[in-house]
Amino acid sequence: MSTTIHSESTPSTHAYSDEISERSIHFVGSLPPAASKTDMEAMQWFLDHAGDTNFLTLPSDRDPRWIIDWLISLTNVPALQPRRTGNSTGYDDMPTYRLAPGRFLAPEDVSLRRVRDVTVAMSTRPRLRTTGALPPHQVSLPNALDLSYFCFGAPRPALAALPIFRDALVQDVLEIHNRWDTEVTFQLETPAVLTLLERTPRPLWKMLALGLAKQTAELITAAPPEINWIIHLCYGDLAHRPLFEPTDLVAAVLYLNAVERRLTKAGYPMPTAHIPLCTGTSAPSTDRSFYRALGHLRSNIDIIAGLVDENHAAASLIALQLAEDEFDRPIRTIAAACGLGRRTPDAAAANTRLARKLARTPILH
Repeated sequence: MSTTIHSESTPSTHAYSDEISERSIHFVGSLPPAASKTDMEAMQWFLDHAGDTNFLTLPSDRDPRWIIDWLISLTNVPALQPRRTGNSTGYDDMPTYRLAPGRFLAPEDVSLRRVRDVTVAMSTRPRLRTTGALPPHQVSLPNALDLSYFCFGAPRPALAALPIFRDALVQDVLEIHNRWDTEVTFQLETPAVLTLLERTPRPLWKMLALGLAKQTAELITAAPPEINWIIHLCYGDLAHRPLFEPTDLVAAVLYLNAVERRLTKAGYPMPTAHIPLCTGTSAPSTDRSFYRALGHLRSNIDIIAGLVDENHAAASLIALQLAEDEFDRPIRTIAAACGLGRRTPDAAAANTRLARKLARTPILH
């Protein structure tokens, strides 16, 4: 697949062979703090707002500031010393670190300690009000590349320390999996992938996508193949602002195709992938060419289309239709472009209402 797609395509006019009656919705994770003071409140919010619509997982990511709090906590790690201070009001105002002279970083120094969070959430699930079986609990995890880059703020030290961050995440994954098995699904969140591709000249995208895919596959294959994953691509949402505005979906498709090839070669299934089709602050594109790369996505990659924008309902519907035409098979799941944690409670509820409406949009073309 070329990193520039020139060919025009014709809208699909046939019924998809693997017809489904209704799409599912996916909750990326976070909620406004006012709507999620406890795990019980957060998970019940998702259940209540999903109604009778199918949804993939049940998260309880209560704190949209988790990365900020984690970065601040690194001041207590003896192996690190501040490189730059910041109040985390935006991407250019985040604290970063360097290795202290003569010190070595260990996985436990940078662990997210998600086992503790999951234990609380899993003990809460039996008390939720629901009329049916609960979907798996969603354990949201940042990619090792993202964590390392957030910590060091520069490519060279981030890449050098990457195995340490990967080991820290894998330790959490293995302990959670051993305790709860199929009751959990892991969502691997990585705004770094699309951001690094965006900041790289397009002629180099294929090579960079291979390297990024290798890093992702190494993390996934460090755990058993029966673990369920979702890959969550993102444009960033700190202070409810994206890192950049996309012009097409070529970067996401190149990366996901490369991940699929590596995982298939290793005998691992390809996770469902959340592709953001907008940023959360701007309307989904209504230009067909924006979605053309979806036609090059490998056939066994199932996607979650991140296009639900409550401020642009008409554009969200057009985006769904255009994306499904180019994908040329049903888009089974839709979502917002990112978590709802930086919206108001009313906006988060409006986003979910629109998701439910779009989920019922006819799938036949």
